[in-house]
Amino acid sequence: MKNLFKLEVLKTNKTLTAKEQNGFRSKFKPFLNMDGLSSLCLEDDHLYIEYGTLSFNVDSFKDVLTNSGFPLNHENRKLKLADSSVV
Repeated sequence: MKNLFKLEVLKTNKTLTAKEQNGFRSKFKPFLNMDGLSSLCLEDDHLYIEYGTLSFNVDSFKDVLTNSGFPLNHENRKLKLADSSVV
């Protein structure tokens, strides 16, 4: 059976405390109802996102994360976008 999900690993711009992680986990619960989003896992300074390849826009979701106050490392994001446009 073919795996229809992808995994994206996002780095935060700081290591989150246990209290901050718990707060973001609570904020993220409603996100799991988004079409195409399979799972989220937050650990220290990484957020793991498992999503459907056809029905989920990762770049739009990064904007949702930033708007919710999540400390996304934007430098890595810009590098990824620049790298993908070179190919």
